[in-house]
Amino acid sequence: MKKSLLNIWDQFRQSFSVIESINTTSETGKAVLAAATAIPEQGANLEVLQLLLQDSSSFLDVLCSPLTQVINGELSFLSLGVALLKSYRETSPQAPVLEDYISIISQAAYLESIRDILSLYPALNYDNPDENQELGKILENINNIELDEKTAIQTIECFHQSPLAAEFNHLLSTRLISPHLSKYPASLLAKRIAVNTNLYIIKALIDLGDDIQIFIPDCRDKWEKEQQNIQKIQEYLTNEIATQPLDQIFEQPCSFKDIYIPLKAKPVNQHGQININAESCDLEAWVKKNILTENNLEKVIFIQGKSGRGKSVFCKIFADWIRQHLHPFWTPILINVKDIKVLSSLLENTLTANLDISFTRGDDNWLRNQNHRFIFIFDGWDELPIAARNNHHLETFIQQVAAFGQQCKNDDKMGHKVLITGNTIPLSIIPNLPTNLARVEILPFDQQQQEKWLKKWQSLPSNHEKNTDLQKFLINKKCPAIVKELICEPILLYFLAGMYRDDQLAIDNLAADNSRTATALIYQESINWLISKLSDDLHDQLPNLKHLLIESALAVVQSGEELATISMLKTRLKDDAKYLEHNIIKTPVADLYIHPHNESDNKVKFHHQSLSEFLFAERLQLSLIAWTEYHDTESGKELITSDTEMNWQIYDLLGFGILTKEIVEYLMGLMISIPNFRWIKLYRRLENFYASWCQGKFIDTAEETLPQTKLRELQNAGIYQLGQRQVDIYAGLNVMILLLAIQRYAQEDEVLKEHIIFYPSGQPEGNNLTYQLQNIIRYCSCLEGENFRSLVGQFLSGAHLRGASLLHINLSYVDMTEADLSRASLCGANFSYANLNRAYFIGADLRDTDFTEANLGETYLSGANLSRANLYGTNLKDVDLSRANLSGADLRGANFDGANFMGATFSNDTCGDIRWDETTNWKNAEGLEMAKNVPLALKKRLLSESD
Repeated sequence: MKKSLLNIWDQFRQSFSVIESINTTSETGKAVLAAATAIPEQGANLEVLQLLLQDSSSFLDVLCSPLTQVINGELSFLSLGVALLKSYRETSPQAPVLEDYISIISQAAYLESIRDILSLYPALNYDNPDENQELGKILENINNIELDEKTAIQTIECFHQSPLAAEFNHLLSTRLISPHLSKYPASLLAKRIAVNTNLYIIKALIDLGDDIQIFIPDCRDKWEKEQQNIQKIQEYLTNEIATQPLDQIFEQPCSFKDIYIPLKAKPVNQHGQININAESCDLEAWVKKNILTENNLEKVIFIQGKSGRGKSVFCKIFADWIRQHLHPFWTPILINVKDIKVLSSLLENTLTANLDISFTRGDDNWLRNQNHRFIFIFDGWDELPIAARNNHHLETFIQQVAAFGQQCKNDDKMGHKVLITGNTIPLSIIPNLPTNLARVEILPFDQQQQEKWLKKWQSLPSNHEKNTDLQKFLINKKCPAIVKELICEPILLYFLAGMYRDDQLAIDNLAADNSRTATALIYQESINWLISKLSDDLHDQLPNLKHLLIESALAVVQSGEELATISMLKTRLKDDAKYLEHNIIKTPVADLYIHPHNESDNKVKFHHQSLSEFLFAERLQLSLIAWTEYHDTESGKELITSDTEMNWQIYDLLGFGILTKEIVEYLMGLMISIPNFRWIKLYRRLENFYASWCQGKFIDTAEETLPQTKLRELQNAGIYQLGQRQVDIYAGLNVMILLLAIQRYAQEDEVLKEHIIFYPSGQPEGNNLTYQLQNIIRYCSCLEGENFRSLVGQFLSGAHLRGASLLHINLSYVDMTEADLSRASLCGANFSYANLNRAYFIGADLRDTDFTEANLGETYLSGANLSRANLYGTNLKDVDLSRANLSGADLRGANFDGANFMGATFSNDTCGDIRWDETTNWKNAEGLEMAKNVPLALKKRLLSESD
């Protein structure tokens, strides 16, 4: 049987022998306030309850009063509601039903929730002096809402989705709207209050005990568990989220919150490229809009950015903002992706397996509790530990996240949202990104952001009366121009400001003419500065601290995780391992945890990924230098490091996984800064190793192989994901990557470019094809979930592949800008979505090749055979296609602005609605007039030219 809220209130009046004394006006709220003030002191006072029922129409009448009195007074609406219900049960000849209880509990709990949430914002003015006539009408509508047992149970199970919550929120948001608070934030506050009401409903239900149990048997345990979960969530937010912005930066006397500046971003297209024509946006505002947009749950927020741009700091700051301003409407869960050890088939199983949070334990249904909506913030997608072994896991993980978002859209009981961050990932690694990603990339600091940051930096208490005016350094004529560009990166700005404050920023040490070298030098000086901040005692205890950190970085990078075992480090340190005796060695760069009686807990952890990657690059630099050094002997100069020793060191350093682009950039910056370095000697030694590796000399032997030795070392350190073939492939491919990087640098030098020309597929002889790279690509296919394209595709710019045979090879999404593929045999190859800008395909065999939406801008295709090639949607702007064979090619949507077709051959089955302009050269092109779908304007032009 349905009963309206007004009927229930009248029913209570009759039981207490009172009648309504006044109409519902702003005065009626005074009776509710008076009762809520008196009950905690006087208990279930009959006179107080009679006056309440006589002079008001519901508890919600109080919302017509000045809200400051509701928020700040010594009130207990919940105690008042429970007292009213218990007194009614004792005085009424008719036992109350569930609808009676829920009518009173819901109103009292909602008012308690209002006190909770609105008290967080004391600066807001809640006392609107104007009489709002609309409030009375809304209250009247609320009093006419009818409850039955079904809607009562629905209200208990999920109040914020009930009809009562919708009307209560309408009343409150209308009351809150003022010159100080507009409609949308008022509505958002009301929604947050409605979700928070569940806490007090549960509390009241437990307090009423058996009175409710008779209607909903065996629910007490469920309610108590829910109450415990709410408490556990609050503890998690207090201990894990609220503390994140307060973490110190590199162990220095300032926190992330102290110097955080809001970031800016731009949207990213499907290829991962910034939309340069789009307006920049405030990152926080953009994320908030995506979170708060209704019916947008399937959209996964994807924030990408270079290392050091502030992704992790943003996650810490934003998670705490959600805690303060949206919880429990949204509850943040911050997950460092490096901590994920188990990747299950579904994200919800991955979450359950990896989250060590008390409220998730033992509750298989925690993701389907409609009273809790979580925002999962995954920081560092590309740092998934097992991703260092297998890029397939990266794709699996992002597909899981996307499927989870879609599930949240379709499942009424799952209303969660996902935000994920990561470095810019080349599409050669993950070509099949989901379509439901809302993507942006964090931009470097602009001048305004720099000024705001420096102002905060100068205001820090720890910086008072210190040298904090970095602008003086930047305007110094001796300051390299490149340094002024690099302070756009937040982490480098911090390093420079810190060194300048401590008088450790020497202009001469930063002299550089390009960003690679300057970035490397800043990191080098910064790490030295951070180490110098340590006490003299620690330096005395660890005389080779820099060496310790460098080897620690190698261990961390090779482990593929955030942490590396001390046992792996001790193996590398050898004699210096004796210094690892402290329980904890804390430095601004990394911390080492050493437990003498528990070897498995001994770990080393770096404070920022860029620090470990840079120190690993320094470790590589030391070896590269050593491989070029000589000593004098009686027979003349001899290399200090023999070929045998160097071969092992290559496997030891590089046989763990693929190098990141950041490590390669750091390494080249370090190497370029060395005056008179023996580049040609290094190149030749690495090239000799590469040639031997291509022939299988290091793995095809009956003796113990170098890959096997390295594999055993990794497994002794607890790294079991690799096999001998993987170690061998990674070592060889990493040497290829280094050779490609050295060649790109050599092309900038007039002397070196004559001596350093690297041919990954072997140097061609005459018109003969080379097959070396094709064999390597096939060898890489034995890797589970990875391939040559995903491992090396981002490093192939400028590659010399003249005359290479690469039949049916998949090179989609790769970066081959300025690569030389002249006379190469590429029949049936897949170059879809690849960046081939300014590449050379002169005379290449490109029959049946797929160039779908590839960037072929300014490419040289003169004399190439493109018959039956797929050029759908391809950018061929300003391309030289003179004498090219385009018979049977699919040209639909291709851009031929400014292209040169002089002497090109078409056929009647060439198809495509092509784009061209007045600069396109069609002179002596054959067969185009017979081709399908040739634009009428082009046909007229061809006819006019023929006349």
